[in-house]
Amino acid sequence: MRGAKGRKTMKAKLVSLKLAPWDLGPLTPAQIAGKRIEEAAEVDPKTGRKSNPNRVIRTRRETWVGRYHRQGKLSVEQANIAAELFEAASGMPARDPLAAIVRVDTSGDQDPQVAQVDRRRKFFRMWELVPTFARPVIQHVVLDDQSLRSLGSWSNAREEARHLDRLQRGLDALSEAWR
Repeated sequence: MRGAKGRKTMKAKLVSLKLAPWDLGPLTPAQIAGKRIEEAAEVDPKTGRKSNPNRVIRTRRETWVGRYHRQGKLSVEQANIAAELFEAASGMPARDPLAAIVRVDTSGDQDPQVAQVDRRRKFFRMWELVPTFARPVIQHVVLDDQSLRSLGSWSNAREEARHLDRLQRGLDALSEAWR
């Protein structure tokens, strides 16, 4: 079939929405790197059964601590204390904001800013318990969410194993001191 200017015209293809992952996003390797594809099922509170009638799937970002735990490099206790430290560090300032306050208002209402300040205080208490030899590795992997291989002095598998050992021993020491 020829068009007005003598060129071949393209036939329009029918669009199919069958099993279209509408909330998954791009499926290129760069877009799904570090993400897990999972089914977005709802749990019925009465029966406890999962249901996903529309077959909706989604991607969820996986942290480096989660990857190392899944690979068996970190134990359950180490992964849990790392997650607790990361949660406490969210929104952390450069110094303790309540160090200079003498009196703290203890009203009964839950204030989100008070909860954030409590998390910061918890982080500073936990960070004091982290051994100094493990602080750079824990900062890099747990707080900055970067891999051991991206740590500045990595050059071979022996260096990665040394950093992993420092991470494991630091998380074990924090877990023992915190509990």
